[in-house]
Amino acid sequence: MSESSPLSDPSIVPNPYPVYAALAEHEPVHWCEGLNAWAVTRYDDCAGALKDPRFKAERMEGVLDAKFDGRSLPTDNIYHQFTKNVMMYTDAPRHTALRRSTHAAFTREAHAHYSQVIKRVAYDLVASVPDDTKKIDAVSALAAKLPVNAAVHAFGVPQVDLDFVIPRVDTLMTYWSGPQDQPLELDLLLEHLTDLHTYALELIQGKRGTVLPDTVIARLAAAQAENVDSTPEQTIHQLVLLLIALFAPTTPGSTSSGMLAFATNPDQIERYLTDPACADNAVNELVRFNASNQFTWRRAGTTLDLNGVKIEEGQNVALFLGAANRDPRVFERPDEFDLGRPNSGKHLTFGVGPHSCLGRQIAALELKWFFAALFERFPKISLAGEPTWNPNLEFRSLKSLPLSLG
Repeated sequence: MSESSPLSDPSIVPNPYPVYAALAEHEPVHWCEGLNAWAVTRYDDCAGALKDPRFKAERMEGVLDAKFDGRSLPTDNIYHQFTKNVMMYTDAPRHTALRRSTHAAFTREAHAHYSQVIKRVAYDLVASVPDDTKKIDAVSALAAKLPVNAAVHAFGVPQVDLDFVIPRVDTLMTYWSGPQDQPLELDLLLEHLTDLHTYALELIQGKRGTVLPDTVIARLAAAQAENVDSTPEQTIHQLVLLLIALFAPTTPGSTSSGMLAFATNPDQIERYLTDPACADNAVNELVRFNASNQFTWRRAGTTLDLNGVKIEEGQNVALFLGAANRDPRVFERPDEFDLGRPNSGKHLTFGVGPHSCLGRQIAALELKWFFAALFERFPKISLAGEPTWNPNLEFRSLKSLPLSLG
């Protein structure tokens, strides 16, 4: 194992890709003490592990032990009840049943409806920029607002409940993506997790704000009478997971880093506007070029060999999707932002295999319609200052993006 890892250095966040490339070339399965995990940086290794049942999603007991050493929780605690009953942290057969239980909200017909709703959300957001505006911080003015507006109109989170939900999710995210040296008190984590479960139950019971019809939450609620794949309690757990995912930094990260990519590559804006094939490929290339979730987690379910490295049963594995998406063995000229790239769709940003992101189509719709609206009104965006990044490598996102609207 390496004595130290450059992946633990927060200064790499603005541009981690040279570090990834060096590791992928010389130490593709690399021990990172700061993550207490093996970091995997090559495309084939990451893609293979995402589909290999020996790499387990069930890992949250280990996370709890690592972050709160010496604290134990009873099996009926909200933490264990939640993490053992949602898709993200379970494996087959439970994962399979839980995923099947959400089908009603993610049908082809449902996505066609969401597309029209998200299109209106995106165009309304871009139209909200005052006519005389020359410069904006594109994170606070646009990227941060897009998923919130979509959460209301496409997912169904009542507008009046946002001030209750968002602060609790923001706090929980410091646990889910925070360092091993945990800044969040366990009691506060459990309190907020309980708050969200109480809220989700009251939302389904009609005791909170009004859920808009035909949204994700409305469809999930309507399907419960015929749901044989999960219990009512598991439905509430799934809804809490949905709330956490909705307000995580991933969509703002993709939106803001996408604007940065276009602003620093104006030739690609021209290709977007003049070549329909390039416009259609924009989302895939955006999330390949800068994955909003730079790595995802697995646990070794047995002792195994990966690229010549022995990984012991129970050890954590961090699959660096951001590194895989820049692997020159798969993507030619990987560090170029190229809307004409023929295989952008092979990116791993949304995962592959049984745990691929359930909301990937909705996330893609948000990006698709946002950039359509943005370039219809502002086809000449450019940088108006130095971008600043948040220090979190796992969910890599911009804190500020000064843009000139042209």
